[in-house]
Order: sequence, then structure tokens, then C-alpha cells
Amino acid sequence: TLLEVSASSNELSDSEKGDDDLFYGYTALLCVQALWLVSGLLGTWAFGAWPYGQDAGYYFLGFGETTALLIPQLAAAVVLRSAALRSRLTGTTFKVLNASLLASSALLFVAELFQSISEGGIGFKTLSASVTAVVSFLALRRHGWPTFKLSVGDNNLQTLSKSYLGLTASTGILVALNTFGAGLLSFLFGKVTREVILEPHHFITFAALLAIQGGILHTLQSASVAGEKRLSSDTYKKLNLGSILSSISALVGICWAAKMKCKVLWIFLTLGLYNIAQLGAASTGFYIGKTYKD
Repeated sequence: TLLEVSASSNELSDSEKGDDDLFYGYTALLCVQALWLVSGLLGTWAFGAWPYGQDAGYYFLGFGETTALLIPQLAAAVVLRSAALRSRLTGTTFKVLNASLLASSALLFVAELFQSISEGGIGFKTLSASVTAVVSFLALRRHGWPTFKLSVGDNNLQTLSKSYLGLTASTGILVALNTFGAGLLSFLFGKVTREVILEPHHFITFAALLAIQGGILHTLQSASVAGEKRLSSDTYKKLNLGSILSSISALVGICWAAKMKCKVLWIFLTLGLYNIAQLGAASTGFYIGKTYKD
């Protein structure tokens, strides 16, 4: 029995240390994502502060909408890093987040391929995609792939759950449109601006970051089905906060682009309304989690 206790203790110790490599992997991913976010913010600010050319607003819009989606990406990495530290990556929430990161990295590689063809060379996205792919794949191979369930539950958060579900579906549609319709969107955008400002790889990059947003919204929807106590956990408060900040950033970007005499009505009727709905749902979820008392 002493040997059995010792063996089980060793197994527990191994399992506790089993995600140390992933913890450092997520730490590296956080550093890369933070660098990308800072460069994106600087690029967006540069176009907003010194608008050069009559179409500078469209450059600003492209930078701003993509940079806004880097915030939930950062939130997902923070949550996964914490889960790895606590050996909690076996949970469905973390599996979904890892799956969305892996899907995002695949799309980023495609975006970089298109960029290398159109502009030559590869950019910073290759580094981000490589680190994301390695860490998320290792986590999924070690702890298994997620199983997706569609349910709105029967508790008092059913309206919130339906909101998250609708947003998840909308995100999936936006990912598909920006991925498979990248060429057409680039052409239509060029018709409006009279020159090709956003190329196909820009739209695919946008889709890649939306994929992470979709994973986050799915986990928040599952949490709302589970009830108020689940939303009060630190994981879901961080994910909701990331979605809130992302929505605000995107809406500010659209308004600022309008101030720069950019035709943004069609952007507002799509991404604008999407971000308003997301802001409402995420704010509600964050408030419920923040004010919950056991």
C-alpha cells in the first residue's frame, strides 16, 4: 500500500508538472501577441494622427478593426496560461480556446502566403502563427479535442445565452465571408476607394483573429448555460472583459474613420452592429459575474 500511495503521489506530481512546457509556451505567445498589439495600436494611431492622402481613413479603418481583435486574442492567451499553471487544460473551455487558436494559426499561414505572393517576403504574422500553432496543437494532442454542444439552457440567463449563441454564429459567418470572399471583398473595397488599399491577405488575417473571438463567445455561451456562478469565475470575467474592450476599440475605430471622411455606413451596418451586440452581451455577462454572491 505504501508503494501504491507513493506511485499515485508520483503520478499526481507528474500531472501537475505536465503542462510546464505549455505554460512557457503560452508565456511566449503572450509576448508575441502583446508586441503585435502594440505595433497595431501604433500603426492605427499613426494613420489617425497624421492622415496622409484622401483615403487615409480606410487604412486607419483596416488597422483599427484588426487591432481590436488582438485584444480577445490576448485575453485567451492569459486564460490559457493560467490554466496551464493550474493543470486545468483538460477542461472543455480551454480545449475550445486551443482549437480556436489552432484554426486561427492555420488562417494566418494562408494570409502570409497571399502576402508573400502579392508583396514579397513574410511578415510578423508568421512568427505569431508558428508559436500559436505549436502551443495549441501540443495542448490539444495532450488533453484531447473539444466536443461542441448547442444548448441555451433553462435558467434565468437564457436570453444572455441566446445572445452569445447568435454572436457565435455571426462570427462564424464573418470568418467564412472574409476567408472565402477575401478576393471579392478586396475588389469591392478597391472600387469604393479607387485603389487597392486592403488586399486579400488583410481580410484573411481579420478572419483568423475572428476565429479566436468565435471560440471565446462559444465558451461564454456555455458558461451562461451553466449559470451565474460559472460566469463569476476569473476565466470568464477575463474573457468577457476582453470582448468588451475589443468591441469598444472597434466602434471607436469606425467613428474615427467617419470623422476622417471615410464612407463607413456599410461597415457600421455589419461590423458596427455586430460589435454593439457583442458589447451588450459581454457587458451583461461581466456584470453578472462581477456581482454574483455565492
